Amino acid sequence: MNKILKVICTSVSLIFLLMLQSCVGCSNSGRAKIIAKAKAEAAKSQTIPEPNTMVKDVVPEIVEIEDIVTPKEEKSIKKELIKNKIPPAKGNLIQVEGLVLKEVTELNIKLKTSQSQVEQILAMQNYIYSNWHYIFDPDTGSDTWRSAEATLSLKYQGQYSGDCDDFAILLASIARQIGLKSRMVGGFDKGDGHAFAEFLLPDSTLSSSQLNRLDYRKDYNGVWISLDWFKGSDHNRFTHDIQIFDDI
Repeated sequence: MNKILKVICTSVSLIFLLMLQSCVGCSNSGRAKIIAKAKAEAAKSQTIPEPNTMVKDVVPEIVEIEDIVTPKEEKSIKKELIKNKIPPAKGNLIQVEGLVLKEVTELNIKLKTSQSQVEQILAMQNYIYSNWHYIFDPDTGSDTWRSAEATLSLKYQGQYSGDCDDFAILLASIARQIGLKSRMVGGFDKGDGHAFAEFLLPDSTLSSSQLNRLDYRKDYNGVWISLDWFKGSDHNRFTHDIQIFDDI
């Protein structure tokens, strides 16, 4: 009888072990596919941005960093920020401190920028766009806006990803981090909706010839320089019917 029980217990243990190994194999396989896809995206050459990703008068779905990272990853991020004496992020979507300060510090060192705020933001905008992979929002029926930290948490091998509003929110955050007044603008033209960031030009920091090489708008505050990835006429067509988002 004891021998029979021993055989049964051994068999059950083997079956359980095989099932466990099978589950682990499936998990590793699924994770491998996700990593492989991310690597494939990062390996692609620059993607072509689309202009029709912002919907007028529709409340967007907000995605924060807590919606993306695991508890373990969140703990690791906080530990790294504390180690580097970086304060927690401030703001909801357009943010300063936290991962934004970490990104700004690393980029300015890497790009060897001067002390000029304008040179810094334009250099960082160019770098981020050159390493940006355009990805549409998920098909949920609503527009999705990610916080700056959420977008930065999705970096893979130095590559950024998202659509126009993700890019705009990140650039507006980076501009604020270096002391510039900034905002996101929603522009609409013939059914197409597009988002871009812009910053308020500090007084007397650019000559007329330098200013004319940039896309800009004027209002009662002064001159707003575009941080859009579209330039010239491709950008200007979204500047006539606009909504301003400076408190998001």
